Amino acid sequence: MYDHDPEDVDDLGWDEFIARQWESIFAGYRTGSGLRRTGRRWSDLLQAGLGCSEETADELVRNQIVARVDRDIEGVTDGLDVISGMYDVLADMRADLAGMVEEGLAAAGLLDDHARLLAAVHSYVFGKEPGVGLPGGEGVGLPSGGSAGLPDLGGAGLPDLGGAGSPGGGTGGK
Repeated sequence: MYDHDPEDVDDLGWDEFIARQWESIFAGYRTGSGLRRTGRRWSDLLQAGLGCSEETADELVRNQIVARVDRDIEGVTDGLDVISGMYDVLADMRADLAGMVEEGLAAAGLLDDHARLLAAVHSYVFGKEPGVGLPGGEGVGLPSGGSAGLPDLGGAGLPDLGGAGSPGGGTGGK
């Protein structure tokens, strides 16, 4: 991992680490921290969230963030659009991950881990129970009843949204 030690995940707990890393990526987009630093944050999120190697995480970041010129999250000013764009990036990584599994470049279990990570982020960001509106329907995520001890943000997922509620019409909203 780039900015963290693997022990950080153990010390904080998976849910808390994922929530903090998600916020770090969001803050990076909002402050213009640059593609390289933001990519490293994404890579750390993926390594911890998927339990994958740095190489696998870096490949996913290259394919879905660095090489995707159609993703202009860095220039977006609306917080909900940034969050929606980030969520779309994470969701779109599944296709690349499936291809990597087919080619023998990643373990098949990473697809289940991706569903778990996506469910956790969905629950944290959009304020819905794990598995609601997610591919596969059985997402495992944050425990019901909360966001890993984080304050209730009214479903916005991050405090910097100026009172915005639920997602809708983001940069790539599905």
